Amino acid sequence: MKASFTIPMVVLALATSAVFSVAQAADSIIGTWRLVSWTEEETQSKAVHKNFGDHPHGLLTFTSDGRMMILFTDPTRKPPATPNATEAEAAQLYRTMVAYAGKYRAEGNKLILTPEVSWNQAWNGTEQTRLFEIQGDRLQWKTTPFVSPFIGKEMVATLIWERVK
Repeated sequence: MKASFTIPMVVLALATSAVFSVAQAADSIIGTWRLVSWTEEETQSKAVHKNFGDHPHGLLTFTSDGRMMILFTDPTRKPPATPNATEAEAAQLYRTMVAYAGKYRAEGNKLILTPEVSWNQAWNGTEQTRLFEIQGDRLQWKTTPFVSPFIGKEMVATLIWERVK
């Protein structure tokens, strides 16, 4: 009788602990993060690209109500010569940024981002999956394979963020 009671209690405790761990992981991403590094690795050749150099600029915010916003840029961006950018200047500014906002949800170590607005119109309404890990005040995420709008080849991107205090 004691074993028949103990086993379900252990299973319930483990299930509750797993649910708590997932919720705790989701809660731990809430806040604002500053971009430390961004690399893309080609899935076939394994060539590594740092599209915005060694020190890209960027911020990422997650809210407790399941919303997120991200913006990162190349630190060498130049402003247009006049308030009305030329076609060439506008194209260069577009190619030196990433920005999107929408909903997110966490499933274990996966973040599923659903952009509602994006610098890359093709991403709106899609699900973007990121595998994430938090260690202290550092958040690392890796994308699932995707075709890079910067290189045009299939990549896996790794981004490292530090919590803004």
